Amino acid sequence: MEIVNYISKIIAWPIVGLVVVYQKTLSPDHGPRQVLYPYGFCQMYPTCSEFTRLTLLSEGVIGLPKIIKRLISCR
Repeated sequence: MEIVNYISKIIAWPIVGLVVVYQKTLSPDHGPRQVLYPYGFCQMYPTCSEFTRLTLLSEGVIGLPKIIKRLISCR
């Protein structure tokens, strides 16, 4: 089972990279548009993109169901 977790985390790294690119470019809470929302745009803490990044780093792609559930509950 340990090898599955290791492989899952390796597969998650490119997805984490995409999330970071999204945060730096398009995200209203993390990117250049952050100045338009001084109190934050997302109602959840941490934001959905940050939750996705943290979940992928800790659980790998095994955490995708948790991420999808969070994104569905978001606006």
